[in-house]
Amino acid sequence: MNRLITGKLVSLLHEKNMSQKDLSDKTGITPAAISRYANGERAPRPIMLAKIAKALDTSPEDLTGFAQEREIDNAVTLIARNKNNLSDAQRESLIQAILSKD
Repeated sequence: MNRLITGKLVSLLHEKNMSQKDLSDKTGITPAAISRYANGERAPRPIMLAKIAKALDTSPEDLTGFAQEREIDNAVTLIARNKNNLSDAQRESLIQAILSKD
C-alpha cells in the first residue's frame, strides 16, 4: 500500500502545484511525516489519510488505490455477466484494457 499512496501523493502534489510544506500547512501534519509518506517510508494512518485526501481534493480510496481496484472488479463482473454477448476479440480487448490500466 505504501507504494500506491506514495505514487498518487507525489502525482497529486505535482498536479496541484503544491509542495510537501504546503500540504503540511493545509493538513496540520508535520513536514517530516509528509516527507515519509511521499518517500514511501511510512503509510499514513486512516485519520491522516483523510486529512491528506481532503487537502488534495480527492478521496482516501483514490490515494490508496481501492477505488481503482473496485472499478476493475466491476468491469470484470460486467464482462463475466455478458461474456456470451461478446466476440472472442472483444473479450480479449477488454481483458487487455483492464490489465493495462494504471
